[in-house]
Amino acid sequence: MARPFTPWLAVLLLAAGFASAGTRKVELELRVQPELELEGTEKIYLGPIVLEPRGGDAARQVDINAIRELEQYTRRLLRRQTRLSLLPVDDDVRPPTDDIEALKKMPEFWTELGKATGADYIVAASIDVEVLDREGYQTEKYVSPEDGKTYFRQVLVEETGFKYDLLLLVMDGKTGRPVHSGQITDFKPRHERKLNDFKDMFTELYTLENKLLGVFVPRKVRAYRYLHTR
Repeated sequence: MARPFTPWLAVLLLAAGFASAGTRKVELELRVQPELELEGTEKIYLGPIVLEPRGGDAARQVDINAIRELEQYTRRLLRRQTRLSLLPVDDDVRPPTDDIEALKKMPEFWTELGKATGADYIVAASIDVEVLDREGYQTEKYVSPEDGKTYFRQVLVEETGFKYDLLLLVMDGKTGRPVHSGQITDFKPRHERKLNDFKDMFTELYTLENKLLGVFVPRKVRAYRYLHTR
């Protein structure tokens, strides 16, 4: 099932320059093993995707669009980056609760869903999307480079775009047990004129992309190190 985080040094790509005399910065490519040990052709069912409870019809309309967008985005991503078999959505699937944490503890629901759809694994989520268009001052701490003391200052913060709060679950369709569970919080800037456009809401959300792909397939990440030379 879950495999440990085992980075592998793949390629020493480039000496990017000298940080100081006798030191050079190099870029490394690290291979990260997936959480699941798969053959790569397993059947994946997407859903259910449920809404975090939040008041207001406008907010709910955003979330309803986000559910559709998330399902389409996840399907495109897994088709493009993996050899997994994506099963069609069953519109008759109705979870007994919208509480994803409670649903996570109901193995009989997942095993029945796995049996009905033929899924080896089920990707589910609870999602909350908040539209932000605001600016204001907030207090932040900083350490003075002159005396090393901590001070407080007011900084102007501007937020226009979508704020995402998503709980991602990957369930075993045969045992009904979770094989992955993770909270993902992200923010996507968007021009104020496009705040009512709910298309491509998840494009370029690299945190979500890495979390999803990291469950099923190996990934390559870049890191930088400094080599000290004589």
